[in-house]
Amino acid sequence: MIIRILRLGALTLHVLFGLLMLALLFPPLAEPRRAALRVGWSVWLVRLLGIRLQLMGTAPVLRGMLFAANHVSWLDPFLLMARHPAHFVAKAEIRSWPVLGWLAAQSGTVFIQRQRSRDTGRVMRTLVDLLQCGRDVGMFPEATTSDGTTLFPFKPSLLQAAADSGAPLCPVGIRYVNPDGSRNLETLFIGETGLLHSLWAVCGARGIVAELHYCPLIESAGRSRRELAQRAETAIASALCLSVQRMPPEIPGGRPAAGR
Repeated sequence: MIIRILRLGALTLHVLFGLLMLALLFPPLAEPRRAALRVGWSVWLVRLLGIRLQLMGTAPVLRGMLFAANHVSWLDPFLLMARHPAHFVAKAEIRSWPVLGWLAAQSGTVFIQRQRSRDTGRVMRTLVDLLQCGRDVGMFPEATTSDGTTLFPFKPSLLQAAADSGAPLCPVGIRYVNPDGSRNLETLFIGETGLLHSLWAVCGARGIVAELHYCPLIESAGRSRRELAQRAETAIASALCLSVQRMPPEIPGGRPAAGR
């Protein structure tokens, strides 16, 4: 209980610092300095929660990369941002979260309204612009969180941004384990689990190890978004030893079938 309270207190102060940083420091800074602050803030968030970050494979050092990862927890984007100053795609509902929604918006998160098909085009144009400017972009093509024992089919629509910009695609497998290697359950963010409930569980956990499995880069030139999704999905499934679920076929013209 003491560790949980101490972590919650430290996290509260860290979030307050983030609010001040975004309100006072960000406006006059150029993007490279902003990127450094995003990375530094994420590094300290992971440390304050007692999470040990473990890297597998070779992490790319070039900028202008599209990272596609499986989705397990609300912690996932912060793990990647602790290594890469990426702009993440997130569902529009997150924008309404108290405090954290404003933090995400001000730090460069790109929000998408998945219920509106027209919004996909707007978001994709934004992602292409970011990639062509040499900025990293991160997304979770499953479009939902899993319990970490399975990999949901990757939705290919936003991966078109890699093909249109020519940016390399870097699949990243994310897994949370305990010190003995068993699957960690406190980090799960599935079903009816709320953010506060999950945060309470994470702050009380000990020895969480977050693994980032970097897969070989996928060249996007000349490949369809469906092929990019399948390749990324297969690479992550192989890295995490998960089964690959079958993807629904696309309708003629390269558009995903209903439900994608």
